[in-house]
Amino acid sequence: MREIADGMDVSRPAVSQHLKVLKSAGLVVVHIEGARRLYGIDPNGIETLKEWLDGFWDTTLAAFKRAAELEQKRLEN
Repeated sequence: MREIADGMDVSRPAVSQHLKVLKSAGLVVVHIEGARRLYGIDPNGIETLKEWLDGFWDTTLAAFKRAAELEQKRLEN
């Protein structure tokens, strides 16, 4: 965590809180080695997020396309 906090303009408690949220969301895993906590990406969580985003964008872009087509028809009439 120290390495993460040192590389940003963020306090260690803030980094800790963010990592806690990412862990609870299943996006990172924690490996404890002695007094150190090593954080890494959870590939399963990232895959789940990717699938959700893909579905979200597919739905959103389809809705945008429908709206654009309706507007085009409205302008043509």
